[in-house]
Amino acid sequence: MLDSTAIGASILRGEFGEADTIMFLLAISDLMQEHVSKRTQLALEQGLVARSNSVWALRDGREVELSIDEISEGDLIVLRAGSVLPVDGTVESGEAELNESSMTGEAALVHRGPGSSVYSGTAIEDGELVVCVSSPPGEARIDAIAQMVRRSSELKAASQGRAERLADGLVPVAFASFFAILAVTRNIEKALAVLMVDYSCAIRISTPILVMSAMREAAANNVVIKGGKYLEALAEADTVVFDKTGTLTKAAPRLQAVVSCGRVSEDGILRLAACIEEHYPHSVARAIVDGAKQRGLSHDVELHTEVRYVVAHGIAANVAGKKTVIGSAHFVFEDEGIACPEGFLKHIEEVAPGSSRVYLARGDELLGGLCIEDPLRENVPQTLRRLRELGFGSIVMLTGDSEHAAREVARVAGVTAYRAQVLPEDKAVHVQSLERSGHRCVMVGDGINDSPALAAASVSVAMSDASDIARSVADISIRDNSLERLVMARELSQVLTRRIGQRYRFIVGFNTMLIVLGVASILPLTTAATLHNLSTVTIADLNTRPMLHQK
Repeated sequence: MLDSTAIGASILRGEFGEADTIMFLLAISDLMQEHVSKRTQLALEQGLVARSNSVWALRDGREVELSIDEISEGDLIVLRAGSVLPVDGTVESGEAELNESSMTGEAALVHRGPGSSVYSGTAIEDGELVVCVSSPPGEARIDAIAQMVRRSSELKAASQGRAERLADGLVPVAFASFFAILAVTRNIEKALAVLMVDYSCAIRISTPILVMSAMREAAANNVVIKGGKYLEALAEADTVVFDKTGTLTKAAPRLQAVVSCGRVSEDGILRLAACIEEHYPHSVARAIVDGAKQRGLSHDVELHTEVRYVVAHGIAANVAGKKTVIGSAHFVFEDEGIACPEGFLKHIEEVAPGSSRVYLARGDELLGGLCIEDPLRENVPQTLRRLRELGFGSIVMLTGDSEHAAREVARVAGVTAYRAQVLPEDKAVHVQSLERSGHRCVMVGDGINDSPALAAASVSVAMSDASDIARSVADISIRDNSLERLVMARELSQVLTRRIGQRYRFIVGFNTMLIVLGVASILPLTTAATLHNLSTVTIADLNTRPMLHQK
């Protein structure tokens, strides 16, 4: 409204060059805003979807290399070890081990054969598949997630909404000022100063460009932020809550120690445990099997005749006619009634403090325990220290793991508070309690069980290997599995907040000066209008500059 009035007034006064200058500078500002917006959306989508430009397809019984754009539903494509699936489909032939962590959050390789469904974004670690395409590029599940992110990127920060409301509110004020000055001075030139030079244009353009630039910079640093409102919430948060497994730790457990009760050697315990555990592809089982390999212990000859998995507890098998069980303390000592030798639990705690334990028993005798450690991610203590320096007064860890394992991780990582043996629904309750008590929480998690807590927080963060549902719920996704990216995002959000305030102060101060000089006839109207529009373009340009170098 103000721009069209200023342009119309210039034309009526015969100042065609003045009108042309205003339109030219406004067009540049609009182009800059559109450019930043498109680059931000492109960076967000590319951060989620990675595809090769070509794929091998079966045509008339021969393999031919085709552009990914030429692939359609029903085509047969050939994928080998090292490939990332570009489409959703069904396995027509072949077998392979797939890493589906991008969709499910599970680090374990999964076996896929004829008839199995496979999804875009998952990787073939070993084997070869011929896949019948069911959802071509652009229509796969991962594309739906990317589209959701693109749409949600339009979620405005509260500061952006305030800027737009302020800009709209200033329009009637500008017209009222125009008529008031005209009535007092009877000078159209002086009155036009408040129309040619106003606050609204720069205020409306400044904040959206700043927010979009920050989102684009985050995406360039492997952090996908789904909307400006989440950047603002991240800057205002005072508490960060972490899940333990897969977030503070690597979710890649490894065997730390084997402790024998005396009758069977450590190698004998490990060989038997690996023989039983190799049938079940969960992380603890892999740690035991890999530990046996590292010690050169062969368990090719099956020692058991039957294996039965007891969900969330352990495994029961028949070895040499005796029932053999391996699993948690609750499973072995309470459910199975195996007696624990006096002092054994204290001894195993001294050998491997802070580890998770599984126990092996044969018949009614405990053979020993295996200690599993889940190492921290790189630089976790340093990262948490930086988060405290950036204003997080409380750093909380929630985990379903045992008390002693949680206590050790909390000690090494440097969290300010922790809760162990927490059920998924209790994580959400704890986050809601913090929010109700006046805290603004950032929840960082990676699994399906973290989803309720992620949804309850002011702003939620999912790691790169998070489950599909966790990444869908999360407001921010870290794409390279590094917690240090959370530090970067916090810094970026704080710099953004400071810049918004700086730009407001400059806009008000500079344009007030131009209005005063114009009304006082010190500055020619054309010059004032040109300086006003040039300042708007300059602010738009400055707002596209990188923020992370400013601390």
